[in-house]
Amino acid sequence: MGKAVVIVAKNDFVNYHLREALNAAVAELDGDEDLSRQLHAETKVRLMYMTDEELWELAKITSSPPETPVELAYEQFKQKIEELKATTSQWIKNLRYSAQDKGMNNGR
Repeated sequence: MGKAVVIVAKNDFVNYHLREALNAAVAELDGDEDLSRQLHAETKVRLMYMTDEELWELAKITSSPPETPVELAYEQFKQKIEELKATTSQWIKNLRYSAQDKGMNNGR
């Protein structure tokens, strides 16, 4: 029973990731550039920290065999993560959460 709970939790995380990626796209289409950048940055961070199991689940959901089999989608996500790691300095600034935002900067 405990194993089923873990699978559901991972699936929930992947589904949450997909919903937020869609929210980022909607914000972009609505012209809300700040929100779009924020949500896209959060999506990138989530993708970077997914486990292999979560990435596989994401690949299963987003693949479209036979054009894009699950294995190819999974490898594309792994490649994207490497690209995100290499370009972190370009997009990480779009995350809004900071000590200053939360009033915890102690007057600095």
